[in-house]
Amino acid sequence: MIGSRPILRPREIDVARLIAVGLTSKQIARKLGISPLTVRKHRENAMRNLNVHSLAELIDATRRLGFVNTPSEPYRTTNG
Repeated sequence: MIGSRPILRPREIDVARLIAVGLTSKQIARKLGISPLTVRKHRENAMRNLNVHSLAELIDATRRLGFVNTPSEPYRTTNG
């Protein structure tokens, strides 16, 4: 952690945001141009770094940390 904010890599944030807005792993993979296996690894890393154990907790943490403000917020990648 840096201060009170957990360290997540940009792609982990991207994947967590897309999960939070309701996309499946296959949809996330297509949107980001990566494989579903890579999506899974980013999700697992984000969950470990946030110390959460379910997708519901990941979504809650993603929103609580300000990565997604509302369920209907449009998706933007971390690099613009």
